[in-house]
Amino acid sequence: MSELNLNNLRAAYFEIKDDKICDMNPAGEKFLQTGFDSGLKNFKDYLVGHIRSGENLMRIQHKLFGIKTIESGETTRVLILNVDEFRPNLEEIFDISSFQHEMKNPLTVIDGTSQLILAKSNDEYLKKCAGIILNETERIKHILQNIRMLSEMNIEYSEFSLPDFLEELQDSLSVLFPDIRLQVQIEPSLTDIFADRKKLFMAVNNLIKNACEAQKEGTVHMYLSIDPTIKYINKKKKLALPMVKIAIIDQGPGITEEILNKLFTPFFTTKNRGTGLGLVIAKEITEKHKGRVEVKSTPGVGTTFNIYIPMMTKDLSI
Repeated sequence: MSELNLNNLRAAYFEIKDDKICDMNPAGEKFLQTGFDSGLKNFKDYLVGHIRSGENLMRIQHKLFGIKTIESGETTRVLILNVDEFRPNLEEIFDISSFQHEMKNPLTVIDGTSQLILAKSNDEYLKKCAGIILNETERIKHILQNIRMLSEMNIEYSEFSLPDFLEELQDSLSVLFPDIRLQVQIEPSLTDIFADRKKLFMAVNNLIKNACEAQKEGTVHMYLSIDPTIKYINKKKKLALPMVKIAIIDQGPGITEEILNKLFTPFFTTKNRGTGLGLVIAKEITEKHKGRVEVKSTPGVGTTFNIYIPMMTKDLSI
């Protein structure tokens, strides 16, 4: 590493010895400042702990960073790179609108043909096959709608009542999962919230549905509070905003480390009928609110999803 010009190196570079940062380049200093600005206390210790855990990705606010470590005797050399700077957005790869238009025509033909078979045929086997085709084309349409939503997602802030929001969640889940009870605890000071109600509902609902599907029956816990340890730094307003924390806890079988590393990968799913976009959408909605999603799981014990979003008001805009 010594032959590189560390001052011009785009990646953040650190040298760690005895669990302490002993050297860094200018990009490393900038990266540390990003961590401090995110409101994380003892960010240096947090960073070293994250590196020692062997994880190769970390998220700070809404930015994703890749980590490369090189062991050299007693010293660990670390390169940290902003993944988003090198990963093209979906709309940069191809035109979503054109893609949907091109898919719409053959899907319409398939739909129409299947409906004709159902209406005209007396063969029960053919009718069954036509019904399966119709179900699958609807599934494709649903996936295309989700892809479009991800590529064109905008956040529309409004103030709304959290108790009403939670009651709607409970009513919705009681129909889908009659054997599950959603137990909600909310900090008394949290009555109203300023966010995109429709999209936040979708994000939280997706995570709760995952918890219910994992647990099958019993009680899923949900806690809403203001986390005093994490802040969102609004540089324009020069304010440190507290974060609303939404924790969803199940007592299901838990998630293995291998699957945990793939959870937010588009189209990755362990469900027979899953699209692999539910968690991706929840994550995107949260990050559009300048927040983040964390997941912790212990096989045989259960899983916790935490959503953090800044505590906004009408007088502030991000």
